[in-house]
Amino acid sequence: MKILISDIVHYMKKAVLKAFLHVFWVFPVEHDKITLLNELSFTYGDSMKYLDLYIHEHEKKYKVVFPLKAGTCPAENGDIIVRPLSLRYFKELLTSGTIITNAGGISYLPKRKKQKIINTWHGGGPYKKTSTDVYDSYWYMKEVEMNCKNTDFMLSSCKYFSDIEARSMGFKSEQCIPVGLPRNDILFGEHRDIVNKVRDFYSIPDGAKLILYAPTFRSDTTNFTGKFAFSDMGLDVDMLLSALKEKYDCEWVCGVRLHPKLKSIDMNGMNVINCTEYPDMQELLCCADAIVTDYSSLMWDYSFTYRPVFLYAPDIEQYERERGFYMPVSEWPYPLAHDNEEMRRNILEFDYDNYLRQLKEHHIAAGSYETGKACQKVMELMKS
Repeated sequence: MKILISDIVHYMKKAVLKAFLHVFWVFPVEHDKITLLNELSFTYGDSMKYLDLYIHEHEKKYKVVFPLKAGTCPAENGDIIVRPLSLRYFKELLTSGTIITNAGGISYLPKRKKQKIINTWHGGGPYKKTSTDVYDSYWYMKEVEMNCKNTDFMLSSCKYFSDIEARSMGFKSEQCIPVGLPRNDILFGEHRDIVNKVRDFYSIPDGAKLILYAPTFRSDTTNFTGKFAFSDMGLDVDMLLSALKEKYDCEWVCGVRLHPKLKSIDMNGMNVINCTEYPDMQELLCCADAIVTDYSSLMWDYSFTYRPVFLYAPDIEQYERERGFYMPVSEWPYPLAHDNEEMRRNILEFDYDNYLRQLKEHHIAAGSYETGKACQKVMELMKS
């Protein structure tokens, strides 16, 4: 097990902050106040957005706090907007009856007895490994323990997640709530208004279909935790669009959605639409007629639209060796390409009926909990 100075410093910073934040215990807990914490980006998105919309429509008695970075505020809806990591931010957190988050960053919080913390997590399905199954560090594990002690419930997208992945984060089976991810509720059913909104935003021509390329976050050929050059992935967009046109006898456009940390990458002259800074990934998924990814959990989300998912993964052997997967790739229902020629063949030979059958079998094998009613079930859990 590794012991790194940086990990020790990170842990000690959290321990000191936790001790300091006890000063906010002088303020009473407000049981009808909910803080929705999109920890990954502090933007109005992910499952927090859809819980917020549900609360305003169905649970109006609650007061909602939504920490957001400057310039990312939603339309005026009555939420209390606070600047992340400000003194007001910590006060609102420590006086909320319920905190709902999508990551493990609030392990530093001196949680109060009258508070409940629910974690929606930010990835579904039985795919890439995470937490202590990846990071072999004593001090990282100490942080995992801090987070588990703070968290009352972890939402689960499928039985695979509850039985295997959640365990790597230190959660017990009784903490895992089988409701699916709130952000995926929108993917059940038709949402023509959202499709039109996205198409108008990017001026996608009438009659043209959209394929969205959204690779997972990686760094370089030896390190999967930092920044990478998009061009290094080598997906031939012109070939991709040509194969799709030949297969479906219509025009296609390609959108590219990278990790928010990679928003500065220049895509000019690449024959793509840069969708990286679009505020809501789920709206892009609603609009897309097909997607290309590698190991991103968005393939789980998108699978509930029952539209085509193609995998382009030239580095899959290395990725599997250095990070690994929970469910073997051979059991995934998505056509996998190691290079551009194989991608072209997969598109031209794509059999939708066979794909649909395999997709439904995959949902059963993973033990899917997605029903399109996660927001409703989260609120029932909170009230109970």
